[in-house]
Amino acid sequence: MSGQPWVAGVSAAERSAEERGELAAELALAARDGRGRVLLDTCHRVELYGFDEAPAAVAELPIKTGADAVSHLLRVAAGLESAVIGEEEVLHQVRDAFRAALTDRPLDFRSHRLFEVALSAGRRARSGRTASGAGLAGRAVDWLAARGPLAGRPVVVAGAGRMGSALAHEARKQGALVTIASRDAGRARRLAAVYEGTGVDLAEGARLAQSSVAVAIALSGPWQELDGLADPLPPIADISAPTAVPAALRSRLNGGFLGVDELFTGPGEPPAGYVEAAERIVAAKLEEYLGWLDARR
Repeated sequence: MSGQPWVAGVSAAERSAEERGELAAELALAARDGRGRVLLDTCHRVELYGFDEAPAAVAELPIKTGADAVSHLLRVAAGLESAVIGEEEVLHQVRDAFRAALTDRPLDFRSHRLFEVALSAGRRARSGRTASGAGLAGRAVDWLAARGPLAGRPVVVAGAGRMGSALAHEARKQGALVTIASRDAGRARRLAAVYEGTGVDLAEGARLAQSSVAVAIALSGPWQELDGLADPLPPIADISAPTAVPAALRSRLNGGFLGVDELFTGPGEPPAGYVEAAERIVAAKLEEYLGWLDARR
């Protein structure tokens, strides 16, 4: 496998959010051991890309090599492998994975170029569309709204990162009164100001969740303070991977819990013509990259 691109990993179709979280920790260590390796950890997939010999950590994982590996990353960046076809979040996550690899260690020039081409494919695929469907955050908030009106009512959003901001944006579109909760209360307050809401730490956010009509979560790590919630519980949509909601609390929600893996199915209708146009871009970028790679062998 050495000398050609490879990708090893799983999606929500193969492993649960909790299992993917454990795998991501293992692959993060493996990524640091090779200068050509990039870890992509998204809501619905955990994948390690590389050019050197694949590490032992991926021995039991599905592996694609050569053109198949390149095509796969291009399709992921273009949103063709997403639960919501063409959604924006995954392109940001590919970019974040690339930047993290560059910051963490010297990156093999072939991997560097591969991710540049993938990001270009993702941008081009989205540039010509006239409409976009709701991303994961939009679908999660729609699920909450289906369980009771949000307009003019309090909703707690846990998480002040990109996905937390997306949840807050979608909740405000529904007219909700938003409280942002984060491990960093200052960061929560800064984000809350954007959405005319209140920013608090996770402990206070858990307390406020008790009197809210809904809770939307995008956290890295567990939200242990939720353990203290008493019945009746508000519906909770958690797009964290792995889930941030303690198992004991999930078992009490009786259909009032939506996890990120439930959003992996039923992608709905993509924007008109998006798939066909994106697949043409992927094919052209695949040819471009393989030609570039062959010229350097």
